[in-house]
Amino acid sequence: MPTLLAGRDACRYTSDVKRSFVIVVEAFSLVANLQAQRCTVCNLPVSGTAYLMTDRVTEEERVVCDQCAVLSTRCFLCGLPVKDDLTQLGDGRVLCARDSKGVVLSEEEAKRVCDETRNELDRVFSRFMAFPATNVAITLADKVHMEQLFQTPGFERQCPSIFGYIKSRPDEQGNTRHTVSLLSGLPKARLMAVCAHEMSHAWLNENLPEDRQLSADAAEGFCELVAFRLMAHLGQEQEQKVIKKNRYTRGQIDLFLEADRQFGFYTVLQWMKSGLDARMAETDLDRVRQTKFKPSIPIEVTYFPPQETMPVPDVLTLFGISGIGPRRLVLINDRALVAGESGKVRVGKSNVVVRCLEIRDNSVLIEIGGSSDKQELLLRPK
Repeated sequence: MPTLLAGRDACRYTSDVKRSFVIVVEAFSLVANLQAQRCTVCNLPVSGTAYLMTDRVTEEERVVCDQCAVLSTRCFLCGLPVKDDLTQLGDGRVLCARDSKGVVLSEEEAKRVCDETRNELDRVFSRFMAFPATNVAITLADKVHMEQLFQTPGFERQCPSIFGYIKSRPDEQGNTRHTVSLLSGLPKARLMAVCAHEMSHAWLNENLPEDRQLSADAAEGFCELVAFRLMAHLGQEQEQKVIKKNRYTRGQIDLFLEADRQFGFYTVLQWMKSGLDARMAETDLDRVRQTKFKPSIPIEVTYFPPQETMPVPDVLTLFGISGIGPRRLVLINDRALVAGESGKVRVGKSNVVVRCLEIRDNSVLIEIGGSSDKQELLLRPK
């Protein structure tokens, strides 16, 4: 005999029955809706069981019929089954008709994309850092070659990624050389993001002090932050989602993004150089502002003519030197720089990228446009 319920128990029982009924109705409605659609793979009406599969490129749910769902051939980029109009790469990877359009397959095209990436990186980060250019070799590799690189002695201590690889080492003259390997068959935007990531590793290998104890996860998180900011600059929202979903930084990318939002990129960059911790602290993100270097002598301005009344010359001109000790600055045309910093300097009606190498008593030693040729600018008389 069924138990009679009264009062609050009866109301709860009625609510549970209604909720169960709604769930069943919604489930039947979902099944009916799926069966009324066409299969994403074969484009035929779904007559039997329908499945929902996630498109890794768009992050959308796609309807796939039961026959296509069991296909073993899957697109390398979107992860969906592929039946017709597929493109098979030399290393065995398969691309669907949609994703095969616009992928980079030649080394020449990859180098053009990387040159474009460097230019865009200069636009976004010229106030903070200058990425290596003349000492970087770009190569395109297939999946087989990338897997072989993972097993090469020395590469396991570098940046291992599904899409890119970098190895930095000194040449016979003691200069750092970077070899960047990028996976073929990637869309242009994805390749630019990977290139930005590897170029960030190149910058770290050249600029971090030897005694900086930094975890591999933090290094990867910083490189992903640079790639994320570049994708935001280019309006590539999908690539931003891909970067945020990538978990091989073990959560560091999320902390770097938050630190960048709260304290700014310059603070993050200084933490990378001389932070007290080996990785971003999830429980105390404010520690990103704590670094080993603390200036003990206040900066005193020696000479800076009013910028609003100063015409920008047609040649690079040293207008002023300010500060004391390691925090000295120079004013070249319209741009203030510290030693080791690079930035775009206005020359007449154009711009050039200038790297400040050494600040002397009455002059500054610089490099122009990534060239290894050094030039000394003498302080202009007051």
